[in-house]
Amino acid sequence: MSKSQKRTNEKATFSQEHDLEQKIEVEIKMREGSARLLAAAKHRAQSLEAAKALLTSNERMSVYMAELQNRRRESIKQSCTSGSTGKLSISDLRIPLMWRDSDHFKNRGDHRRFAVFCLARLGTEIHDTSLLYPIDRAHTDLSFPDVLIFNNVPSEFELILEIYSHVLQEDLSIASTPRRIKKTIHSSISKTVGKKLAASLRDEFGSAKSGPHFDLVARAKLSLDDTNDNTHTHDLVINSIENKHHSLPLFGHFCCRLAIQPECITKEICIGNVKIDGQNYWARLQGFCIKTWESKKHAEEGQNPEHIIPINKRTSIQPSRTSTKELLINNSGNSVETLLPIKFESKEEVQKWLKLLSAHINDHSRWKHAAEVIQRVSNIENMRNSFISNKRQGSLYDETPLIESIPSDYTSARPTVQTIFDLTPSTSLSSCSSTNSLTSLRSRSLSISGVFKQSGISLKPHLTSANKKA
Repeated sequence: MSKSQKRTNEKATFSQEHDLEQKIEVEIKMREGSARLLAAAKHRAQSLEAAKALLTSNERMSVYMAELQNRRRESIKQSCTSGSTGKLSISDLRIPLMWRDSDHFKNRGDHRRFAVFCLARLGTEIHDTSLLYPIDRAHTDLSFPDVLIFNNVPSEFELILEIYSHVLQEDLSIASTPRRIKKTIHSSISKTVGKKLAASLRDEFGSAKSGPHFDLVARAKLSLDDTNDNTHTHDLVINSIENKHHSLPLFGHFCCRLAIQPECITKEICIGNVKIDGQNYWARLQGFCIKTWESKKHAEEGQNPEHIIPINKRTSIQPSRTSTKELLINNSGNSVETLLPIKFESKEEVQKWLKLLSAHINDHSRWKHAAEVIQRVSNIENMRNSFISNKRQGSLYDETPLIESIPSDYTSARPTVQTIFDLTPSTSLSSCSSTNSLTSLRSRSLSISGVFKQSGISLKPHLTSANKKA
């Protein structure tokens, strides 16, 4: 390694360490502010948000401190990563809950209520979702409106999603409320027992002053193979916590849209004058292809290119044997007839283009399917404070289709629970438990099933058998 390269690496390492130190200082101030707010909070919403902010700041500080120690421990740190990076977004995060039938439909049984949020970790970056509460047996799933963005993400990334929950203590039971016990302590028990119980209550009050405690109830790991332009289902690893009563009733899976876009798709890699078949063109390397125009002005005006030359993992590039200012591009295997010669203005230009083209080919191989199909990544960092739309997402339960097979000529939208039973978004299935409601639902389902039979669409067996019994 030359002296100039060593100086460059030392400057880059110093800059990264200084950036981490600034981030640590910011989190220290955030932590102090959250602790003050938690101590002064008089309302549940304030204490929950403060406890969430405090936990997030602590996690970020731990990551920053560990990274800073690792960088200082290494004498030589490579400042540049191999290959290009990308922009990653995680959105449409929805987590189904697994309540018992009597809990959700009959609205009885499990009385617990939760406050839930998620942390997404990637390298030294940690993003948090909005806090959802109260979550009780009426909720079939958790729907987070957030769009979390990560920049400068390498192709070999590993994103860790963590789910944190807290049981709202005042909702556990009437008998577990310390203040109510304290009011009746003198009239119901003796002084000796009263003193012992009062001491335990003081300990409980003292521990309660530290604020709500969030438990890490589940986590998941996502990589480049999990990215897609559409929403997909992924597995959760559920953690076992000491108090099972505080465990969130998770189903073991979650849905999200994890999309990534390599920067080389939108970033201009290389530009310059080239000559193809004896004619001069203005060329641009971007998005795994070389596009050429008759002039730079035509390219800036957005006119259609004269040539589009693919540059991907199947492309081979070699210097020409007849000219030092020429490169040969082959996209058809070993066929010599398909070699495309491109001439440049100088030897330096040839070396520059050869280096960048080779790196571009490697990037296409590293980014796998993300280089083949462009995935849409949102530019909105977070949707929790967005004023564009405050419409809540529907339930996964209500949006689950009830049709098993769809004929090829059936092109309309797949009906859901709400459309089949003619329910409005504000109407839940639990509100249709009366006799009159059940009669109307049976008539609707029978009429709908008749339409499906004429169209050749089969309903699921448990639905048809239920109608026969009715």
